[in-house]
Amino acid sequence: MKNVDLMKVIKKRRSIRDYKDEKISEESIKTLLEAARWAPSGSNIQAWRIYVVRGEKLESIKKFSPGLLSDPPVIFVLCADIEEAQKKGGKLSKDVLTKMDIAIAAQNICLQAASMDLGTCYIGSFNKKATEEILELPDNHVPELILTLGKPEKVPDPPKKKSLDELTRWVE
Repeated sequence: MKNVDLMKVIKKRRSIRDYKDEKISEESIKTLLEAARWAPSGSNIQAWRIYVVRGEKLESIKKFSPGLLSDPPVIFVLCADIEEAQKKGGKLSKDVLTKMDIAIAAQNICLQAASMDLGTCYIGSFNKKATEEILELPDNHVPELILTLGKPEKVPDPPKKKSLDELTRWVE
């Protein structure tokens, strides 16, 4: 396994909102999906489903997504499989844990993308019902998050971060 300085990748990751007009290879997309597949999940339920969206469907989703201001060549729509979550983990899994699991899977995608010099951005401002209809999702697949993906047109400077002292409390 290649030795990667994970902290460098973490610090390199940015929310990218401007993308080059370049296709992303299927091989690269599969690598990102594999990173998501290895994300931890409560009771290993893995009740997330990821839709890879390009072309006309992406353009249709953009019309109902005020948070999606850029023109990425690919988006991932991360959905909760609420039926599987309920069946295997009960109400807590269906209502809460699966959303946390989706966030972890998304972060795996974002970090892997950063390591590949690709950009991503979390999009939470989108119309779930319209997305369900455009993608013709089954009733049990609820869209929770959109991730944009592409080659960055430019990479912004790192944002200011609070100090560890502001964020941390040590309890003994």
